[in-house]
Amino acid sequence: MRVRTFVLGGATGAAIIYFFDPDAGRGRRARFRDQALARLRDVRRRAEGRAFSMRDRAQGRMTGMVSSATDLRSLDDVTLADRIQSTVFGAPDVPSDRINIEVVGGVVRLRGELDSQEEIDDIASRIASVAGVRDVDVLAHLPGRPAPNKEPAVEASRKAQAAARGSAPQTSEGAPTTPSGRDATGSGSNSDAA
Repeated sequence: MRVRTFVLGGATGAAIIYFFDPDAGRGRRARFRDQALARLRDVRRRAEGRAFSMRDRAQGRMTGMVSSATDLRSLDDVTLADRIQSTVFGAPDVPSDRINIEVVGGVVRLRGELDSQEEIDDIASRIASVAGVRDVDVLAHLPGRPAPNKEPAVEASRKAQAAARGSAPQTSEGAPTTPSGRDATGSGSNSDAA
């Protein structure tokens, strides 16, 4: 204990003599003060630099998140098709084996045959909600009915067949009938019924 007190007292006395020396003490005190203030300024600058760095990183991450959201709108078609396959067709209630998609310029064409119009509308709205989809062109149809893009061709084909046969027998709805008596659309009544 005495040795420690002696060493501490000696160091304090040496510092007092060093700083309060009549010839050089004033300069030493000024130099010590300047060095201490310089260290404080350095510590403050480093702290400010770290704060600015953290702020800039946070702003960069926020900008990155905003950029990611806008980049989703300009995805290439293959990536967008993959995203739709995984998010929409990955759901267990979507019959992915009966429908398919084609993506061109962010516009999704939905093709296939589904059991109800509600099912078609539900899948189309799910696809439309995927980020990056600009529009959904629904070409899916119900069983026994032609796809929406095929209806004009089917109608033209019926008219051509009717014109080739002369005056073909008509159902009560005005659609030509097949040789079995069923209307050519496959969805109406036959002439033997009722």
